[in-house]
Amino acid sequence: MYANDPLVLELLALLKAHDVRNIVISPGSRHYAFTRSFENDDFFTLHSVVDERSAAFYALGLIQATGFPAATICTSGTAAANYGSAVAEAYYQKLPLVVLTTDRLPEYLNQMEDQMFDQTRLFEGFTRHTAHLRPIMSARDAWYCNRVINEALIECKTGGGGPVHVNIPLESHTGIRFTAKTLPKARVIVRHNMEVETPDWRATASRLRKKKVLLVWGQGPRPDGATLAALDDFTSTFDCVVLADHLANLHQDRRVENPLSYLKSKESKGAHLQPDLVLTVGGNIVFKDELKNFLKDAQFEHWRIDPDGGIADPFRKLTNVFPTEPRPFLQAVTSAAESRSASVYAERTISAAITVPAPEAPHGELATIGVLLRSLPKGSALHIANSAPIRMTQLFEIDDSIDVFCNRGVNGIDGCMSTAIGYAAAVGRPTYLIIGDLTFFYDMNSLWIRHLPDNLRILLLNNEGGAIMHSPLPASYTVAAQQHVTAGHNTTAQGWVQSLSIDYRPVMSADGLTDGISWLTDPFAGSTRLLEVFTEKVSDIHQLKSYYLSILEGPGSNSLWRRGMRFAKKVLRRLGIRR
Repeated sequence: MYANDPLVLELLALLKAHDVRNIVISPGSRHYAFTRSFENDDFFTLHSVVDERSAAFYALGLIQATGFPAATICTSGTAAANYGSAVAEAYYQKLPLVVLTTDRLPEYLNQMEDQMFDQTRLFEGFTRHTAHLRPIMSARDAWYCNRVINEALIECKTGGGGPVHVNIPLESHTGIRFTAKTLPKARVIVRHNMEVETPDWRATASRLRKKKVLLVWGQGPRPDGATLAALDDFTSTFDCVVLADHLANLHQDRRVENPLSYLKSKESKGAHLQPDLVLTVGGNIVFKDELKNFLKDAQFEHWRIDPDGGIADPFRKLTNVFPTEPRPFLQAVTSAAESRSASVYAERTISAAITVPAPEAPHGELATIGVLLRSLPKGSALHIANSAPIRMTQLFEIDDSIDVFCNRGVNGIDGCMSTAIGYAAAVGRPTYLIIGDLTFFYDMNSLWIRHLPDNLRILLLNNEGGAIMHSPLPASYTVAAQQHVTAGHNTTAQGWVQSLSIDYRPVMSADGLTDGISWLTDPFAGSTRLLEVFTEKVSDIHQLKSYYLSILEGPGSNSLWRRGMRFAKKVLRRLGIRR
């Protein structure tokens, strides 16, 4: 029997799954639940070594003899510190030593409790990875512990190998019941070590066959021709559809053109549009929350394709990591496919997505962004600031020749204008920036940079505060929100901008918008320009929510839907799909 503690069961199940058989145990009581559970499973070979200093070196000998990882486990207190010399030796010999240290709960640290000191950074500087577990009290705890245990056991065999530290806080080591007859079927994450062994591409391709495949392509530079060709072949071979927002700079026939709107729409609902397999490539995506909500009831696997090989698990379904650029993966899997899959899932998704219309609204941020995006010169560059602008721009089409950028790595507002200025200074083509008022004033000193480039064009959306922070607040909180949450103000950029000799023009209403955008996008302008468009944040919020509501409720008699259907038929014909 095993201890009926879910953390004990999860750790043992994953040690077995990752083939860690040899366990070196030093005496003590804090790890009793683990010790007795190990004793009751014939998979493990147990070794008893009293002195932890010797125990860890003993484990190194086992690793040298077998070529496989070995684990040590000890009680809390100073016992763990005695592993230090062997861990350092393992690090420089690149030996896969798994150091399991039991601990007391972190809230008892420095509270005069017995056998407790800070074990979390005990081997810092000479381990490949450190995992801090927690008692499993919820589904989130279970996901977290599964992920970090997998990550540790993967890392001990990566990059030639090396020691990893798994610290295990436990509430109590007494009163434990040993009633669990079997270990759970724990999710195992596999990172394919492509430097050592080529994956079985034929087996990988067979796992994709007859599956509904959703490929999510995240932020990154415009893919080269070879990568696009590999993607075309892949999506033609498998039943695959591509989700990518403007920051992916990806233009491909099976790409959903408006993923943010599609994922919020009525059209995306239904089990037939849920994938069996999600592949992710590239960086962050703007529609992350909508995608998580879309997938919340789906049964699927997640494969990550990225050179960093990181265990990034946003959907809590990660099973495979391929540490490579997308092109080699796409080419290898496609070449190994024995036959082509029917494109039923892809056709259904594309057909549903292209019936979702772009927004139409009276004067406000939405309308202003739409007018600019339709007016951008071909071949120009577009920088988008975080907060509301980056989400609103996703609702409109952008010409394929335009490269799109945003500081989406951490999704902060600071430095958005500075980045656009640096980009414009390094290229000759027109560079546009869409930015909100708080983000602009936060970074306004960047306009003081010497040699401000003449090819920079700025659209400043000023609705006197942070609308995206204002939107979820109750009506009764309006006064306080203006000051403390949305930072309401009555400031204009005009004085600062004109003092720097930057060409400036304001737009106060819909009447001047078309002329203002024409002025901003004038290809013959020879200096930096800034167009400040004034809107009202409550109206801006209402327009965005109204649009989301309209696509959730469905077409009705709206003319936008009729136009959307006409566009849908055109795209379907282009893809050779009959609807």
